[in-house]
Amino acid sequence: MTTAAQRARSVATYFQPPAPGAVAGRTVLVIDTLRATTVITTLIARGAAAVYPCASVEAAREMAAALPGSHLCGEVDGLPVEGFEFENSPVELARLDVRGWTLVQSTSNGTRALAATSAARRTLVACLRNRTAAAEAALAGGGDIALVCAGEEAGSAPSVEDAYTAGAIIDRIVAAAEPPALRAGARLALRLYRAYGSAEAAFADSAHADDLRALGFEADLRYAAEADVERCVPAVGADATGRMIIGR
Repeated sequence: MTTAAQRARSVATYFQPPAPGAVAGRTVLVIDTLRATTVITTLIARGAAAVYPCASVEAAREMAAALPGSHLCGEVDGLPVEGFEFENSPVELARLDVRGWTLVQSTSNGTRALAATSAARRTLVACLRNRTAAAEAALAGGGDIALVCAGEEAGSAPSVEDAYTAGAIIDRIVAAAEPPALRAGARLALRLYRAYGSAEAAFADSAHADDLRALGFEADLRYAAEADVERCVPAVGADATGRMIIGR
C-alpha cells in the first residue's frame, strides 16, 4: 500500500446512501456491486471515454438527447428499459468494443447513490473487480474515507452484496502499513466480509442476486464476484457544463 495511507484518518461505511452533507470533505467510494459500479468499472477499464450517471430513466433520456452519439444503458428493477441500447449487464458490455464511447446510465440504485455524493472531496467508483486498486486510490488521497453502498429498493434498504464488497475493500485498507481508524459501520462491514468468506456465499444471501438469477443473469453474478481483476478506478467529476461525469 502507498505511504499516503499514513494520512488517512478514518473510514466510515454507509449501508444506504446518506444525506450528501454526511460525506462532505471525504474521499468517497461508491459501491453497487450488482451491477452499476461493476458496469462502470468495466466500461472505463475497456476504454469508454465517459459515463454520465442519471438518477432516473427520464433524466437519462434527456441527457442522451443532449449528447449526440452517446449510448444509453441501464435497467429498472433489473429489467431492460424501452429505448435503451443496452441493459445494465457487465458481461454484455464487456463483449463490446466501447473505446471512445460516451454512455448514459440509469439504474435502480447505483446512479442514485452517486448523486448523493455531491459534497464529497473526491468520489471514486468501486466494486469487487477493482477492490484493491480502489482501496489504494482512497488511501492515496489522504484524509477521511467513506464507503457508500447503494443498497436496494432505491437506496431505502441495505444490501448484502454491497456490505460484503465494502468489507472486502476495508480488508485491503487495514492491510496498509498504518491503517486509518475504522468507525462502527466499517468494522461491521469488515466482520461481515470475513464471516461470509466468499462472494458466492454473500450472493447466496442476496435478495437482489436471487432476482438476477431468476431473470437469467447468472453470468453477471459470476463476473461481479471476481475480485482484483481490474486496476482501473473510475473517478467522478464534472463536464464543462457542470454535469456529473465519470472517467479515468
